[in-house]
Amino acid sequence: MDARRNDAVCFQGASEAILSAGSGCKAQNYPEKVMFCPERGERAAALLCLGMGVLYARWVLEPPAVLCQQGQWILAAVLGCFFVCVEVSARLCRIACPRESWFWAAVFLSQSIGCGLFGNRELEFFPFLLSHLAAAQWALVRCGGAVSLPVGALLPLDLLRGWFGIPFSNFHRLFQALFWGVGKNLPKPKSKEIWWGLLGAVCALPLLGWAFTTLVAADAAFQQMTGSLESWLAQFSLPEILTDFLSPGWLFLELFFACWFYGLFYGAKHLKEKETRITERMVYDSFDKLRLIPRQTPTVALALLCGLYLIFFLSQINYLTAGFVGVLPQAYTAAEYARRGFFEMLQIAVVNLSVLAVAAKLCRTPLRQSRGLRVLGIALCTSNLLFAVIAFSKLWLYISRFGLTSLRVLAGYAIAVVAIWSALSIASMLHPFRAVVWGIRLAAVLFCLLCLCNIDHLVSLTQRQVEREYSESGITVIYTIRDETEV
Repeated sequence: MDARRNDAVCFQGASEAILSAGSGCKAQNYPEKVMFCPERGERAAALLCLGMGVLYARWVLEPPAVLCQQGQWILAAVLGCFFVCVEVSARLCRIACPRESWFWAAVFLSQSIGCGLFGNRELEFFPFLLSHLAAAQWALVRCGGAVSLPVGALLPLDLLRGWFGIPFSNFHRLFQALFWGVGKNLPKPKSKEIWWGLLGAVCALPLLGWAFTTLVAADAAFQQMTGSLESWLAQFSLPEILTDFLSPGWLFLELFFACWFYGLFYGAKHLKEKETRITERMVYDSFDKLRLIPRQTPTVALALLCGLYLIFFLSQINYLTAGFVGVLPQAYTAAEYARRGFFEMLQIAVVNLSVLAVAAKLCRTPLRQSRGLRVLGIALCTSNLLFAVIAFSKLWLYISRFGLTSLRVLAGYAIAVVAIWSALSIASMLHPFRAVVWGIRLAAVLFCLLCLCNIDHLVSLTQRQVEREYSESGITVIYTIRDETEV
């Protein structure tokens, strides 16, 4: 073979007419197609994920009576099987176990166990959703597909990839792993005519069904013969459990979940081997290219925000501090006072943390290297802490008068998270450390502790205590109907 053929052009119609390529002409090098060749551990993982898909479809959509104790232990059983399935598959494929994976395993397992122990019916949607997100994140970290470890500011990117990108881009891998090698062992037809014959048989099935029903209706003798044939075939019918298992609707759901589980496992396992995968360094390098704003722009913006908050605190001091002394301002009910304080705190915290993040990533001078920006950033986070404390005082005034509800518990959790993140931001500007990583970890741990508490029991206790206090004072309790829709 002539080595010059790689830099040559060949025209059709002349098999030997090869012209040498010029300096501006290069042969197109197409990437070679990589053959799918699963390892033994990956084939075993396909069988485990197939069983996991069956269990998930059956236990979540139609829980068995053995596990269905008011539906509380279903989530724990399903996520426990998911943990075993992915952990065994990873060990069969000899995937190293990162320490970060144990944190996410503890998160989703503790949430599912909390649902099994207490139920917390009014809060069950949030543990159900967040435990699934944490489970997908754990599988991504465990199999080596996370963008960065420990998981920090790029967690939303990992969650999107773990839920949609990786599983659905590898959705077909389950069938490839299950039927790999089957084509090599099957006898190959000598010609392609057999495939055309099979196509004709498939196309004739609807016509055969129509003709059969017509003949049965037209001739009594043929109808009697088919009836006896049907009674004879009934002796060889499948068991009811197997018939239900092979029903088209359940089979579709079982295969769908199985493909999703195996797509997540296979995609996360092979993601680190791809040269074009997204890495932490790639993301932060792209952020560094956006540092186009001079230091004066974020300095003025932060100074104006801090000045506005200072004027607001000084002018509304009586309104903001009324919750600390247990006094409601005029023209406010306890529900309105607490609700306004909570949403004011939430909106201001989102704006302040977003402005601080933009200033840190887009300013030419890093935020920690500029004394003025650092002082203004600390002042901005301090205002977040003040708003969080004020919002908690308003919420506590509301709870002391009307007791706990699940929504008020969630509001208290949100206030605590805002306070923790603001305090960590202040500490990171004084002494650099992984504030985002610890903020995510503490928020997850706090929510897991919340799931492990019997919230419904606490709500009923506080409601009874409030009713007792009102009955002793001779006041009729009329807030319970209206109060369920409040914060």
